[in-house]
Amino acid sequence: MSDTVSKRMDKETFDESVIMAGYSNDELIAYLQQKALENPLIEVMINKEFDERAMREKTVVYKPDKDDPMDMVSAMEQVSEEAPALDTYLMEQIYANMRDTPLRDLVLYLVAFVNPEGYVTLDLNEAAEQKGVEPIVMLDALTLLQQLDPPGVGARNLQECLMLQTERDEYAPEIAYYILENHFASFSDRNWQEIADELDVDLFDVKVVFEYVQTLDPTPGSAFGEDSLSLIRPDLYLQLVEGHPTVKYNEWASPVIVFQKEYYEELKRHEDKEVQAFVEAKKAEGEQLRSALAFRKDLLLRVGERICQLQKVFFLEGKDLEPLDVSRLAAELAVPVAIMREVLLDKMIETDRGTFLLQHLCGE
Repeated sequence: MSDTVSKRMDKETFDESVIMAGYSNDELIAYLQQKALENPLIEVMINKEFDERAMREKTVVYKPDKDDPMDMVSAMEQVSEEAPALDTYLMEQIYANMRDTPLRDLVLYLVAFVNPEGYVTLDLNEAAEQKGVEPIVMLDALTLLQQLDPPGVGARNLQECLMLQTERDEYAPEIAYYILENHFASFSDRNWQEIADELDVDLFDVKVVFEYVQTLDPTPGSAFGEDSLSLIRPDLYLQLVEGHPTVKYNEWASPVIVFQKEYYEELKRHEDKEVQAFVEAKKAEGEQLRSALAFRKDLLLRVGERICQLQKVFFLEGKDLEPLDVSRLAAELAVPVAIMREVLLDKMIETDRGTFLLQHLCGE
């Protein structure tokens, strides 16, 4: 593969391709969305109908019994995780309670930037510019996100997280929200007498607020899983065509990079040489990402096809999986072993017998 690849792409593009080949579909989407925030000439498109279907169908990924080393596969014994991932939990609420509008699309977009602790990790102004909306519209989307459970989710910092929880708690001390909003630094430093004097309240009242704040959760997302196990985006799917297992790339569940041609043409006409250079650099970056995405697709298909060929009796006759030598598989496909293991990690294939990680189909 190395010789062929070197003829088709430069080292920088190849390195980018290897990085993207190692990402799961969810990781890939988050990575490309971050790239899009820095590049006004590209937009990452995701088929929202797939997410809606996935929410309804609750695809489950088979996991071998860790206590039974002989358990290669038993698709009938697949079980789902009891606790959903945070992003899955948020999207379930969005699809259930919000109408299909452009504003809902922005709320879904923000979910990708909620970290495991429950905080939003991107700049709203940059996000607004990237999505081509006014900052106030992006703020409206954030407000809707912050109305979801768990209370405090979608905050941009600790102060906002505590305020969101206090705002929704009917039993919160009367002055709690005001103190958090206007005296957070003094409150955090325990300058309680200063706050009491300014608000003309008893010192005891401020201490009550402090005791109350200790009951709030500074990381509202921590009770959820970090991996999106309930919302599955298989990279590949297997069909039986005239009795032969045929692997297809799951275009429906995969991100697509769209080049903003009109905006490019507009910026290209700019008289400023620095602007022109910037535009050409961002265009080249977009082309590199699209090439890397195509490389990932081609590599995943080749790996998936070969694995399914070797496990043909499992899919056609229901027999046990054959243990595969990953090093030998890599050699057959002319792929370095390290890259092969990255490709296998966290990549899924949907079949009539269940949804599997490629690494489990290799017996790993």
